[in-house]
Amino acid sequence: MAKDKYFVEVLAADPANIPEVVLLNGFVGNSALENYTRLYLNAVLNEYYEIPTEAILHTAPATAGANNPLETAYLWVKADAELIRKGKSVADTKISFFSGPIQNAQAATAAANAAQAAVAGGPTGVLNCTQAAPVCGNTAWQGCPDKSN
Repeated sequence: MAKDKYFVEVLAADPANIPEVVLLNGFVGNSALENYTRLYLNAVLNEYYEIPTEAILHTAPATAGANNPLETAYLWVKADAELIRKGKSVADTKISFFSGPIQNAQAATAAANAAQAAVAGGPTGVLNCTQAAPVCGNTAWQGCPDKSN
């Protein structure tokens, strides 16, 4: 694995023979697999690639700062390398995030509010009237029945 040189010096050392690469960004760590390097895709370390170490052509630290406080790294990997992706998918994470007790309570409150609004006459508060008033206040608007009936 080449380090401490600019990526162009490594990847384009022979300008007539530039390799096809994939650029990845993440948190580099040790792999449980022999001859592999792990690249975590997020800071909670629940998604990662296992990358054959010999397929990594160059690494470079990303510049630390406001946009990168955790100091990720860039990896130039052979385009034909077979990576192993492991961990939770983003869809799985979203599904579990939106199915917890807070979300369930919010959904129950929203359902109760919708049922109450239906009994009270919809979003306008007037029975059989679903049009919003064109002006705020106690004004009557066309399309809704007279409340005095």
